[in-house]
Amino acid sequence: MTAAGRRGGARAPLAARAFALAAGLAAVSSPGPVGAQPKPAPVAAAPSASAAGQLDGASYDYEHPSAPASGAAEPGAAQAGAAAPAVPPERRWRGRAFVHRLAAAEPARPLPILVFLHGTNEARIEHRWMGGGQEGDVRRIAAQLMEAGQIPPMLVAAPSAVLPAAVAVARTSWPAFDLDAFLDATAARLRGVATLDRARVVVAGHSGGGCNKEGGIATALRASTPVHAALVIDTCMDVDIALPLARSRPTTHVVVSWQTMSWAKRPIADFRRAFQRGAEAHPAAPGVLRELEPLQPTEPMPHDAMVPLVLRRWLPPLLSPDAAPSVPCVSP
Repeated sequence: MTAAGRRGGARAPLAARAFALAAGLAAVSSPGPVGAQPKPAPVAAAPSASAAGQLDGASYDYEHPSAPASGAAEPGAAQAGAAAPAVPPERRWRGRAFVHRLAAAEPARPLPILVFLHGTNEARIEHRWMGGGQEGDVRRIAAQLMEAGQIPPMLVAAPSAVLPAAVAVARTSWPAFDLDAFLDATAARLRGVATLDRARVVVAGHSGGGCNKEGGIATALRASTPVHAALVIDTCMDVDIALPLARSRPTTHVVVSWQTMSWAKRPIADFRRAFQRGAEAHPAAPGVLRELEPLQPTEPMPHDAMVPLVLRRWLPPLLSPDAAPSVPCVSP
């Protein structure tokens, strides 16, 4: 239920309306007026060529634009950061972008992009959740959705921590993360391969990726590039980050999801109250989400299982035409 929907108790009954999801999904019946908010998609994944074995696409690695030049740097990094100012090492990253075969079919066609921020990484596993580590692989999750026709062709990209100090403690992870710089570097690396649609940027922060009020998903939402949607996945749920999330741009969908099976000791009730107050004081545009949802994953390792669960629930409706709000220009 959205924060707005909780004012005065349960959501008022409204006329039923068929809400079509993206790319051939069966319509989901959901109450709501014209301009109603996106609803989570069914999560049963169709059989996919990417369910096991190699991915049907290619990955491209690149450095933070301010990283020192080295023989190991990928082509495209120099162009992306030729005039970039120096950045402290703890704010740098190594990027990896994934371009599925379906996304590579039309290199000039602007495509939506998922930017994924992983959690703490004291082990310094390279490209965690993008082929590194044992938790999962967001490339594979997105590939399955594309191959099942549940989402349109899209790009997936993620920074990977360079220094343990940047992601060793959840509440100081990803200090001052610069989404604009990351998108610039990603676009430069994919030049001639694929084109980013900066009007459809989805940022997902898992665990420590969404705990720092001065970094991670919080600073991504303050970037010059308007974020289409933010997926806040099983993070620290601190009160001091609730208001920044609730006060996102009126046209930015915000979905906060959590589980208590393996991480119960968090100030969830206080977070909920602060988020609701912020959403009421700074209302979203019609049809734009301010969503709080507790979930119960059925797979082992509930904290990690939240990533595929949330992406499969929310990427299809968020990438459907219905999820692009039609909001007139408003003077500041």
